Order: sequence, then C-alpha cells, then structure tokens
Amino acid sequence: MRKRILIAEDQLESREMLVKIFTKRGYDVEAVTNGVDLLNIATGKKFDVVITDLNMPDLDGASATAIMQLQGTATPVIAMTGLSEADISLARENFSRVFHKPINVAEVFKYIESLLGNK
Repeated sequence: MRKRILIAEDQLESREMLVKIFTKRGYDVEAVTNGVDLLNIATGKKFDVVITDLNMPDLDGASATAIMQLQGTATPVIAMTGLSEADISLARENFSRVFHKPINVAEVFKYIESLLGNK
C-alpha cells in the first residue's frame, strides 16, 4: 500500500515541485495552500506524514500543527521554513523534524523513509 503525504505550501512553484517529486517516488500526495486547508484535510483523512511550510496565509503551519496535536492527531509533521532558528525555537518541539529552505530533497526523502520504515 502506498504511503500518503499531505503537503501544505503556499508558494505554487515549491508546492508543485514537492508534489511531483513525492509522486515520482511512489507516494500518494495531496497538497494545500494554507493552514486552514491543512487542518480541514488532515482531520478528514489519514496520512502517514504531513509536510508543512511554517509561514503561510490564513493560518501558519506551526499553529495548524499545534491544533492538530490538540485534536489528538499522531501523524508526524515535518516543517519546512525560511525562518531563522531563533524564530522557530518555540515551535520546534511540535515537529518531528525541521528543514530549512532551500531544502535538500535527498535529505528529506532519507528522513521520511526512515520515519515510515521504507527502504
């Protein structure tokens, strides 16, 4: 059974790139553009991992993740950000890992595969 990934990224080019790359790697991928949509999709469907940008319109990724966790979601959430380490220090504990942009896609895949038990 294919693993399912939810991607929340407001930048069109980045979102399309991530969807294309993860789809080619054999994942089922859904993508949204903000934290509100992230919450709506994540609470209605089962995903193996969520990847979210931290800085998005309507509701940022850190707030959406905190709400998901308060609702009892145990899905691992990976953050992507262009923010500095100091800017994310308070939110860091809500994520299984934080990758700083520009992300190294190979490193992200390696981490996800280890997280999900893929080879």
